[in-house]
Amino acid sequence: MKDQMDTLLENFERQTAQLRDAQAAAAETTAQVSSPDGLVRATIDAGGSLAKLEFAPTTFERTTPAQLANTVQTLVRQGSLQVKQKIADLMAPITEGLPDLADLVEGAPSLAGLVPSIPEFVEEAAPAPRPESFEDGGSILRNEQTPPPPPMPAPKPAPKRVRPPRDDVDEEPPSSWMTRGD
Repeated sequence: MKDQMDTLLENFERQTAQLRDAQAAAAETTAQVSSPDGLVRATIDAGGSLAKLEFAPTTFERTTPAQLANTVQTLVRQGSLQVKQKIADLMAPITEGLPDLADLVEGAPSLAGLVPSIPEFVEEAAPAPRPESFEDGGSILRNEQTPPPPPMPAPKPAPKRVRPPRDDVDEEPPSSWMTRGD
């Protein structure tokens, strides 16, 4: 029993060190992706956020704003998936070969089904670009104006509130702490 506990303790210490190293490596993980035409290059950080975005000098001459926006979105999505996969690959060796609770304690329930497996991060089909773009609706730089909407009807005036007459005109006002108390 002592040998089994020593083995478990050694495995635990080894896995703790592996986890610490994997977490440090995961925090430094990045992905660099480029568009097929070479006009756009993006760097994605460990959190899946865009860290750096670079454009070729001729980018704005060779593409439209809508195509450029779609390219940037695609690159960020691809880079984010690459970062997730790299981190999953770093963590995979740590989770392999973990003993189940039922293996350690006789009569204990199995926890194998509760620990999710590390998924494969594969790129899904990119969403279809929206048919409407800024250019289709007119440019904000050109002086194109859409007709104004019809005017709203004026609101109805609220009925005038009338204060009811006071019946107790002869009564004295209540004494107040704000008066001098004469």
